Amino acid sequence: MLLLSVVGLIVALVFARFSAPDLALTQLSVEVVTILLLMLAMYFLPTRSLPDSGGWRRSRDLVIAGLSGLTVGGAAFALMTRVPDTISGFFLDRSVAEGGGSNVVNVILVDFRGFDTLGEISVLAIAAVGIYALLHDLRLPLARFDSDGRPWARDAHPVILTTISRPLLPLALLVAVYIFLRGHNMPGGGFIAGLVASVALVLQYLASGVHWVHERVPGDYHPVLALGLLTAGVTGLASWYFGAPFLTSTHGYVHWPLVGKVHLASAIAFDVGVFLTVVGATLLILANLGKLTVEGERIREGA
Repeated sequence: MLLLSVVGLIVALVFARFSAPDLALTQLSVEVVTILLLMLAMYFLPTRSLPDSGGWRRSRDLVIAGLSGLTVGGAAFALMTRVPDTISGFFLDRSVAEGGGSNVVNVILVDFRGFDTLGEISVLAIAAVGIYALLHDLRLPLARFDSDGRPWARDAHPVILTTISRPLLPLALLVAVYIFLRGHNMPGGGFIAGLVASVALVLQYLASGVHWVHERVPGDYHPVLALGLLTAGVTGLASWYFGAPFLTSTHGYVHWPLVGKVHLASAIAFDVGVFLTVVGATLLILANLGKLTVEGERIREGA
């Protein structure tokens, strides 16, 4: 798991090296969320696995791995050696004029290809609800010892982790808001900001436990998920009122008291929907995985 995480971080560095800060930020955020998800899932695996069935299984795995590597490597080689034929110039020329933002990546996601993004967050929401349905009312007894026979630590919430994580929450949420607001013109946006906020909240679950978090934050993330999809959909429908195609955005200048003239794009409302959907889906999955440990502790104490 650690080696897999290191590979993900190296990929983020590669993105940064090739001047793709949006991809680097997304990769870093997704890497943290993915490792947390896999670690929580691995916690419920049996302490010991069945022995391998024999050499034929290793040979089969070797053939599958070899064919997969050759396929991916061949596709990468074909793409890197073909004659350049890109449509990036189209988006670079129209990003500011038509999308109202200089961050071309974000403008593509919330404007030019907004319908694709709406489909993606819908799939994410469906996956989150499906995982919730699988985990709901599931009872898994926890192991008393690890695979080497050592008992698990009694201190489930170490003082150092708890002390550090709590002041980090408002700081991380502030960073998420900053990343969100700058996303239309600089690296950032609703998706990355949603992942940052989700990681900050999941850290509270890991450090302080489910009960401590739910005493301060509502534990039901279905409304957040639904509000995100509703916001994104309503933003697209609003363009029909003005006789424009679905998800057509506009931009202009707004005068705010004490702030002055501020350039805004209507796509920011769509980005709010993306942000809420990502936060709702991520926490709906991870928080309910965390709840299994609480239920497991109850079963173990009852036993």
